[in-house]
Amino acid sequence: MKGNFEIESHRLLAVEGKDECNFFEGILKHIGIEGVQLVDICGKDRFKKEFPLLYNLDGFLNVRILGFIRDAEDKKADAAFSRTRSILGKYPLPIPDAANTIIDGKNSKGENLRISVFIMPNNTDQGMLENLCLESVREEPISACADQYLACCLSALPENRKPINCSKARVQTYLAAQEKIANSLGVGARKGYWNFDHICFDDIKRFLRELFVD
Repeated sequence: MKGNFEIESHRLLAVEGKDECNFFEGILKHIGIEGVQLVDICGKDRFKKEFPLLYNLDGFLNVRILGFIRDAEDKKADAAFSRTRSILGKYPLPIPDAANTIIDGKNSKGENLRISVFIMPNNTDQGMLENLCLESVREEPISACADQYLACCLSALPENRKPINCSKARVQTYLAAQEKIANSLGVGARKGYWNFDHICFDDIKRFLRELFVD
């Protein structure tokens, strides 16, 4: 989180970075959910350090709904959920037993608090938000062209120059082909380049509705 971050809502959604903040700002608007404050955890490896800072902020005890969205990355979703649960378990909070499960409990003041965790892309498989975005435009002709271009580049590059994360590289390739280029996944979401109505987003939209719609 940035040093000047302040809790301004009783409904928080913590995500891994600025890109994710932009994306979820877009999808929340798309499904008509207002009043959710997004929290930038500043990277997948900083959750252990950043959550205590969030917990100790003025206003945290006024939070009534708290959601977390993290990427599974290169492991099954259970691993990311277990790490998240382990960190949350150090505090007097209601802790869900599984990803995509809402738990209603009490905070340290005995007031109502709802918590849930979603692990991208689907609470089961390895992967990340980028995989869902790419799937949402898979049927567009430009998507196949972007894949072919990236495949050509990968075949021409030596091993020490190939992208570490091909999903992120595919996102950048797809966005570079748009009329108004977006330099990140989140900016692409703001510009409407991802198909929020695609079935691949159904699970995350359901998660958001069940968590934040009273």
